[in-house]
Amino acid sequence: MTTGEKKVSFHRLKALFYKDLCDLPGNGQILLNLIGVLIFITLLSFVPAEQTLPLSFLLAFILTMLVMLMQGSVMVEEYEQGTIRRLRQAGFSMKELILSKMLFTFLVTAVILLLFCFLYGDGVVSSLKLLALILPNLMTILIVGTFLGMKAKNTIEVSLYSVPLFTLYFFVEGLLMNSTEGQMPWLAVFPNYHLHYGIEQLYSGGPFLAYLFVPVLWLGFSALLFMMWFRKRYS
Repeated sequence: MTTGEKKVSFHRLKALFYKDLCDLPGNGQILLNLIGVLIFITLLSFVPAEQTLPLSFLLAFILTMLVMLMQGSVMVEEYEQGTIRRLRQAGFSMKELILSKMLFTFLVTAVILLLFCFLYGDGVVSSLKLLALILPNLMTILIVGTFLGMKAKNTIEVSLYSVPLFTLYFFVEGLLMNSTEGQMPWLAVFPNYHLHYGIEQLYSGGPFLAYLFVPVLWLGFSALLFMMWFRKRYS
């Protein structure tokens, strides 16, 4: 790819990102989820630590109620409104559309996560480590949200398809809240298991990098499956 093509690609992504930003005030579902998550994590930050929910449970609301639904909604609205055909006719590729949507959702979520780390972190270093633990789970759910948005016909279907995933995620979180590490070893197959105990290890001052291994595997596997599906659909 030439330098000129790289600049065109960058400006295309910039234009698509700006379009999504302008469309945000008109998307009531995303705004409702965004405001709801902000209020939820802010109010709970004033509750004494021993009485509040585990941080991984609070993060579950951000990762599912915000990231998955937002990414699915911003993807499907292009199909729902018929704008994807006009964008394709204007020369935008599906890769550019997907990347711009993922970037948009990622940056909006990053603002929420920065507030989260400010409210619940113990300093800059601790907050950066917490973000490192969250990142693989965030990217995995971002990929899942993209897939749901491309498979669904409208935002209602995105919500319906998300219900089983929400249920599974919060079911695992509920088990983690009422057990100790090693009590149910089969839970270790889920990435939020490692986020939950990685946070505990982080706040106890112990090493936490080992808890990134399984979430990174989930991320790699999800990315591989999505790329295979994408190439099959758009080849």
